[in-house]
Amino acid sequence: MAGGINLAQKALKIIEDSAHESDYGVIYSVSGPVVIAENMTGSAMYELVRVGNQELVGEVIRISGDKVTIQVYEETAGLTVGDPVLRTGKPLSVELGPGLC
Repeated sequence: MAGGINLAQKALKIIEDSAHESDYGVIYSVSGPVVIAENMTGSAMYELVRVGNQELVGEVIRISGDKVTIQVYEETAGLTVGDPVLRTGKPLSVELGPGLC
């Protein structure tokens, strides 16, 4: 019985991984804090993205076909063409302290 459950869990992991592959694009160019990524169909304006292998915080500021322009809010040194860009499907947001609006 445990073997069957283990196989089912592995199959589910493979399905989940393939479903999330469409959430990734790749860096097309880097110019300072501005990154252009391709294969980003389905992205939304102001969407939070994670850029590069370091998963730097960025925000979609322009969409043109399957390419998006991203404002990265961290140091972009080390980012290179072909690095992954993860779409989160969520807007960039910050949690404020009590009494702050």
